[in-house]
Amino acid sequence: MMNISRRIIEKYIINDAKCCKFVSKDGITTQELAIEKVDGIFDSVRMNARPESTLPAVVRACGILKNLDDYQYIVCSEIRGIPDSSPYKKILQKYRVTIVAAFARFVMIIRSKVMTVLQEWIHFAQILLEVLSDTLAKARLKTDFKPSNEPTGLMFDYFGMPEKEVDDLLERIY
Repeated sequence: MMNISRRIIEKYIINDAKCCKFVSKDGITTQELAIEKVDGIFDSVRMNARPESTLPAVVRACGILKNLDDYQYIVCSEIRGIPDSSPYKKILQKYRVTIVAAFARFVMIIRSKVMTVLQEWIHFAQILLEVLSDTLAKARLKTDFKPSNEPTGLMFDYFGMPEKEVDDLLERIY
């Protein structure tokens, strides 16, 4: 069976799936969190996300999910305009596929109902959000590419996306 990094890269980069958002109800501006199914990667989730009926960690996760979803959509929409020769294209794609893996991990946590691990997901998802935000800002300004100083290896591992494997897969494409 193909691992998650290969499935995501095949679906979103090689087969160039249409840009779409995964979150249809964000649990922040709505009472419900609704994440749509992505065939072969994760199932849909629907849950009440009102603060009085959920754990504070779920409420925090809703905010992170909304931001990650916004960023993956932005990167998907803008990536075609970045030349393949730009180092930013590869790193933005790397973070984009990691966002998909972060959604898959979140769905797995919610479905398992083992909420004690949600804090760990929040920790790594927040790191992903910060490095992606910084990288996208630099790419838009067309500044010289410098890899992030953030220790991201553990983040990639946590989301089931070993960094070297993802780099190797993307290197074959770009």
